[in-house]
Amino acid sequence: MYRYYLRQTVVGDGRRPARTPLRAAQEEAGVPAGRWMDRSLAALGLAPGEEVTEAQLRNLFGGQGRHPYADRIEADRIAAGDSPKKAFKAGALGRRVTVTGVDFVFRPQPTI
Repeated sequence: MYRYYLRQTVVGDGRRPARTPLRAAQEEAGVPAGRWMDRSLAALGLAPGEEVTEAQLRNLFGGQGRHPYADRIEADRIAAGDSPKKAFKAGALGRRVTVTGVDFVFRPQPTI
């Protein structure tokens, strides 16, 4: 889902060419850069109005549910002597939960 968001939605529902940086594609499409906006941004170490980068979107929405600055947090923790596994966990937001989805479709019998 985040790939769709990065390829189309953030560039004004256009089509983002492959290997085109996000900011360049936004400028070409005439779409302003995304900005972080919320009262709780301070808890994440983000400033209101700060530009949202492609790496931050990938960390947050890319299936991992990681902190927008997870790469920097992980590098800092490894430099401080933590194991790679512990450093990776430090950049996580919340906890991972596996959810199994089931879709039921009810149809009448063909003889009806």
